[in-house]
Amino acid sequence: MGRRSVRVRAVAVLAVAGLALAACGGGGEREESDASGRTLTIAAPGVLSSLDSERYQGYISIDLLPNTAGTLVRFVKPEAGATKLQTPDQLEAELAESWTLTDGGKKMSFTLRDAKSQFGNPITAEDVKWSVDRMVNSTGVPIAKILMGIGGWDVTNPITVVDDKTFTINVAQPNAVSLSILTTFFMTIYDSVEAKKHATADDPYAYKWLGENTATFGPYQVRSFDPGKEVRLTANENYFRGTPKVRDVVVRAVADTSNRLQLAQSGQVDVATAMTFDQLSSLQNSGDARLERVLYPNIDVLVPNLKAEPFDDKRVREAISYAVDRQAIVDSAYQGFSAPSTDFMHDDFGAPAASRPLAHDLDRAKQLLAEAGLPNGFPMELAYNAANVGAHSEQVAVLLRSQLAKVGIEVKLNNVASGADFDTAKREGKLQTWLATSTPLVPDPAYYLQVFYSTGGLTNLQNYSSPTLDGLSRQILETQPGPERDALVKQVNDFLVGDMPAIPLVDSQKYYVFKKGVDGFVSYSQGHVNYYDISVS
Repeated sequence: MGRRSVRVRAVAVLAVAGLALAACGGGGEREESDASGRTLTIAAPGVLSSLDSERYQGYISIDLLPNTAGTLVRFVKPEAGATKLQTPDQLEAELAESWTLTDGGKKMSFTLRDAKSQFGNPITAEDVKWSVDRMVNSTGVPIAKILMGIGGWDVTNPITVVDDKTFTINVAQPNAVSLSILTTFFMTIYDSVEAKKHATADDPYAYKWLGENTATFGPYQVRSFDPGKEVRLTANENYFRGTPKVRDVVVRAVADTSNRLQLAQSGQVDVATAMTFDQLSSLQNSGDARLERVLYPNIDVLVPNLKAEPFDDKRVREAISYAVDRQAIVDSAYQGFSAPSTDFMHDDFGAPAASRPLAHDLDRAKQLLAEAGLPNGFPMELAYNAANVGAHSEQVAVLLRSQLAKVGIEVKLNNVASGADFDTAKREGKLQTWLATSTPLVPDPAYYLQVFYSTGGLTNLQNYSSPTLDGLSRQILETQPGPERDALVKQVNDFLVGDMPAIPLVDSQKYYVFKKGVDGFVSYSQGHVNYYDISVS
């Protein structure tokens, strides 16, 4: 498999009779549709405990909330079969009818279109201000506020209302993602008129009510919600783009992956998500469904604690990298449904390749260990958690143990069952090394670098700090897409390969299983299925 190849598989499912939809936690019949037959049924590993955009819950948030969110701008609809992520300049108006940038980008002035929420209330600049204030004053994990910071917004004075339909976003330090962060569901604009009806003195931003209800200007609204078990959506009849082809959507939690596989194989659901790589492989020779890959730049990495010996020595980190046979990991743990990492930029970015790609070379690994004063290797502990990387993490860990043993590194595996304990141990510096996945919520190299490798980055838990990286990362953030930015990305890619702050393993890939007759999927940069595009025959 080549560095930039995209593995395309046509898949289908085998009939499995007699499996009731009760496996989804519902009744024994396939979901009833409306008179037009336009209901989409989805089997997911979990369902949100809160519908609030301020209560981020990982992939299950990414899969669902973009479909209820109304945002000011969005990425333009990609072409079917697109193989590269969209860039921050590929935007179009959504709830905003238009926008202009003035004062060197420090003023982003928006004019709202005539759009209505599910409650029939027209969108106003006050809705935007209330929503932005809510983000800034978040009582949850303030991801929207973090995005504003990376986008260079003036977080102390982010918005100025001009009149009912116009407002200005104030930007202290304009950069390439100042506008594009508005595409994410974290930046949902709420119907403040309706939301305020459910606010209280103790809950001025209606967190409780918005956790169980929707009050947005997006294409779908919640019809019923059983936290953790099932959510039913129906079309927002007031959505300005018109009624979607699929009017109703049912998402049910099916925690057991084998049950999701059976539901997909038997045709009892239209879409199945979060299948294991083994299951994807088992589907490849049938003809009633297909796999669709979502462009999403996850790199699975081995992360060393740079404050722990001997991982503070770059030569040791390089030796580990050379000792890893990435292709063997892809072929076994990923069943071929991913690509070996050859540098620090995921294939989906479409970024320039590093001049010296990551390689498998046991002799070079042994030489580097000898130069570091460790000719006989050393013992190390590798921690992992299935919820953090995926069900394949244990297999990856076992393969790494076998591969590193060939250069004298004796790996002790530590399967941390609790995701909360795993995260706490990382943040408190109690782990030597661990498996992780780098999932940038804004699919852009600048955001990815800021969060994972810049000094003090939100998920830079290996304690990496480099003035060179920080400077290049800032330059990329401040440079618009084009040849100059590409050159900077290549420069930082080369630097990271040379400095090895972590060991990239696999450019992981994300797939959905679609039933035959469920059409219209295209891969947006937010890494989800856009229900509005889907048709069910």
